[in-house]
Formats: sequence, C-alpha cells, structure tokens
Amino acid sequence: ALVFLAVDVLVVFLYPWAVELRQLGLFGFIVVLIFIFIIVVGYIYALRKKVLEWK
Repeated sequence: ALVFLAVDVLVVFLYPWAVELRQLGLFGFIVVLIFIFIIVVGYIYALRKKVLEWK
C-alpha cells in the first residue's frame, strides 16, 4: 500500500510539472529529477527488503 501511495504522489506532482515545464526551466527539471530519484531509491529499498513479494 505504501508503494502505491508513493507512486500516486509522484503522479500528482508530475502532472502540474509537465504542464508548466517551459516556465520552470532547468531548475524545475532538476528538482523533479531529484524527486524521482528519491522515489526510485525508496522503491529499490522496498524490493531489496522483499516487501513487494507475494506470499
């Protein structure tokens, strides 16, 4: 459930970013890359802890 929540939050933040990409410029792009990196690190951590395995 937490992984779904993280992906859902990612989508909620990415949609407005995609709409305003031209106005945000390079700084906005870098901020979103950092945000996506944090989400991916959390997902990899969950995979390594075997939280996402079906029992």
